[in-house]
Amino acid sequence: MSRRTTGRALACAGIATLLWGALAFTSASLGSPPEEIAFANRRPYNEVKRAAHSAFLPLVARAAAGMALLVLGMRLAGETEDEPRG
Repeated sequence: MSRRTTGRALACAGIATLLWGALAFTSASLGSPPEEIAFANRRPYNEVKRAAHSAFLPLVARAAAGMALLVLGMRLAGETEDEPRG
């Protein structure tokens, strides 16, 4: 596998990791799928706040890992051997 292909694969993995972190945080904040939420069975503010606070540290870890993969992938994809060096 070439460096460009490896870089693109790492960049895609980074984007997927960022998306996973954002969706996991949103899911923890909502508590259930949006289709099932009705006014009668909504969660109290304190419960939502606790769930969001407990999901924040994993969000930061996933976002940092995703950004690292994305930056590494873009650097690898940008370094091609077919470009002339000056």
